[in-house]
Formats: sequence, structure tokens, C-alpha cells
Amino acid sequence: MSAASDAAVEGGEGTADETTDGAPGSEGDGAETGDQPAVGRLLERHDTDHWRIVGAAVLAAIGAAALTASPGLLLASVVGVGLLAYRQLSTVDTPALAVDRSVSDRDPDPETVVTVETTVTNVGERTLPDCRLVDRVPAELSVVDGSPRRATMLRPGESCTISYGVEAERGAHEFDDVYAAVSDLAGTVQSEFEFEASSVIRCSPRAQPIRSTLLRSMTTPYAGRLPTDNPGEGLEFHATREYRPGDALRRIDWNQYASTGELATLQFRTERAASVVLIADVRPSSYVRAGPDDPHAADRCVEAASRLFVSLLEEDHRAGIATFGPDYWLAPNAGTEHRHRALSAFGTEPALSPTPSEGTFPVRLRLRWLRRRLPDDAQVILCTPLLDWSSETAVQVLESHGHPVTVVSPDPTGTDTAGERVARLERRNRITDIHRLGVPVVDWSTGESLDVALARAARGWSR
Repeated sequence: MSAASDAAVEGGEGTADETTDGAPGSEGDGAETGDQPAVGRLLERHDTDHWRIVGAAVLAAIGAAALTASPGLLLASVVGVGLLAYRQLSTVDTPALAVDRSVSDRDPDPETVVTVETTVTNVGERTLPDCRLVDRVPAELSVVDGSPRRATMLRPGESCTISYGVEAERGAHEFDDVYAAVSDLAGTVQSEFEFEASSVIRCSPRAQPIRSTLLRSMTTPYAGRLPTDNPGEGLEFHATREYRPGDALRRIDWNQYASTGELATLQFRTERAASVVLIADVRPSSYVRAGPDDPHAADRCVEAASRLFVSLLEEDHRAGIATFGPDYWLAPNAGTEHRHRALSAFGTEPALSPTPSEGTFPVRLRLRWLRRRLPDDAQVILCTPLLDWSSETAVQVLESHGHPVTVVSPDPTGTDTAGERVARLERRNRITDIHRLGVPVVDWSTGESLDVALARAARGWSR
């Protein structure tokens, strides 16, 4: 079987339109059906090795018959020559197959097992004596139950179903065409085909909120839950001031009046909303991991950004999304529709894909693009593994333009090789340099939950 049969894919069905800002649109329900035969595209046609031994045996029989004049050997030689002639005349026409793929859930949560069933029907008029099928599964998804391969014989009108389960991962995962290798009755010629059957599974992150969102003091005029040093309406006591005629009676400090006879007015700490842009570093260099079974740093950056985004909205702040890498921008806002739009982007936006994009993405050019879009009162949470100097440059530039920065940095470095140890040391040096700028950094170790990393960082800053 050729290399084409080794590819693997998976998904739900149909492709969806995208909104103008890159957020994916919605798609209708229903599984794909194969009412009409799919058009087979020939990949390769080649002879099998089955008849090489037969050919050698026929030549040996002919030689022996010529030397011994044996009638039995002569008859065997004639039969062998006939079989070899049949082999030369054998052909494999393009089979007529109808393909119907269905999935149990086209919008699953991460780590959910999705059942995929692909039914292939022979809608032609001839029997396919040796039909080997492969339902190609996307590289990002793991088959955890059953097999996407099947070898069978299909008579006219007969069907076979390939059934298996895959574990859903964040992203939009598209099935490729179904692969079929068909041989003739004698097994002399094998032809490999692809049959169209595209489908899509879209998996968005759960994005559980985080208690600590690490906001700095810069706020907007909107009401929110970030305490400020400005007196006004609020719940937390701030200070007292001299009573002024017209002050509300409920604001008078009656305890002070009882003890000193002087009137004073209570002031409370005003709570305001912050405007925050979460930047995910999804450049190709971020798609590295500490070990083969660990998530790569880019995926952890997206996880951090999505969870912090939800937390900010729940605390009545305004949040937006940007990227270092392929272009994506969602301006800071609030509300249910904005939340849904962002979570869809975290799950299926190509710029935030679980697989790296091709090309180079200079951070300096991206910073110019970003500064033109950042609101004046916005602060930034930069999610980056800090694997090169450009991440540190980004922090310096944003801070110098009046945007307070907090860094959340998943650590993908290892210690097994000298190169890994050097990369680990360089990353620690960058964290030290950023700390010297007065910028907080959450150093998020591999195997550690984000909640634990944030809590540990918050304790360190409070000392």
C-alpha cells in the first residue's frame, strides 16, 4: 500500500464561512450523506508481487518440459502461460463508491471521545473482490477506540462501515478524502483512489475562569471590580474628609461625631473596569514542548489567554484578543455575544490553530500594527514562552507607550541535553530582565496548572 494509505484524518462535516474578522461562522446540523457515488481520483496503479513467483515457476516448467519432453510439464507450462496472459490483460476500472460519514458530536469539548462512522457503498455493477479502505484522521486527533482502516469484499449494492473513536482537541479538524486500494480478482494489479468526503469537527476550549487575573492599576471610566485609589462610590472604605453641607446622611461618620463632636464624611474606594488585551504568542517558534506527551507552548498560551479572557468578563472588565504570529484582532469589549465570539476564535480561528502556520512573523512589525489598535487606556497580558529576545522587546515597547504589561509564560524548556539547558538558562535571564522593568511575570512550569502558577506568582508579589 502506498504512503497515501498511511495518512490519517478525522472530523465532523461541512466547512463553515468565516466572519470578516476571522471568527468562524456557524454551520447547520446533520451528517453528510452519500446519495451519489463520490468521484474517485486515481492516485497510483501498480502491479503486485503476487505473480513474480508464478512467472519464475512457468519459465522453469517450460525449460524442464523442453529437456524432458514430459507431457505433464508441458501442460503445466501451457496453463501458466495462460495465467500470465490473463495478468497482462487485467485492468482495474475506477470503482463506483458512495461515501457517508457521520460523527456523534461536531462541536465537542476538549478530551471528549467522538464516534466517527464512515459507510462506503458499492453502487457500481461489478464486485470489488479486494477493497482496502482508510478513513484519514487529522494528525492532531488520536484514535482511542476501533480503527479507521478496513479490508473487505464489496458486491454490487453492499456496504461496509468503518467505526472508531477519536479524542477531541482544541481547533477545527477537517477530514480528508477516503482512501481506497482496489485489486482485481487475480490480485495482479492494485489501483489506489481517493473519494471525496470532507467533514469538520470544531472543538472550542472550556475556558474555566481563574480567580486571580493579575490586573495592574490602569482603568477605564466604566464601572467594574478593580479597586482604585480614587475616592467615590464603592464598597471598600478609603478615607474620611471634612463634612460639607449637602453630604448624604448615610455618608456621615457618626462614630467620629459621637467621640469628638465633629462631623466627617466617609469616602469609599471607587471600582472601575479595566480594558485588557490578551496577546497569544503563536509564532512557529512557540510550537515546542518539554516532552513528547506535553502540550506545546503555543497551545498553553492560548489556554491561558482564553481562561483569563473569561475571568475578565466575569469581573465586568473589557477584554480583547491579539496575536504575535498570524494576524488576529478582537477589540476589547464586554457582553455575552463578545464572549461567544472570542471562545469561537480560541477554538477554530486559523491564527490560533494547534498547528503552526507557515511563514515568518517579525514582532517589531506586529507591534506597530498592534499599537495602532490598542486603546489608550488598555493594559496587556502577554502570553509567551519567552524563547527569544523579541518577546522582551515587546514588553519594553508596550510599557514605553503607556500600556502596563503582565507576562504569563509557559515554560517548554527541558534539561535532557546541553542545548535544552542553555535555552532554559536564557529564558530565566529574560524573566530576570523583565522583572527589572517592573513588569510581573508568571513562570508557568510544565505539568503545573495555571491556577497554581498564578497563585504562586501572586504570593511572591505580595511579599
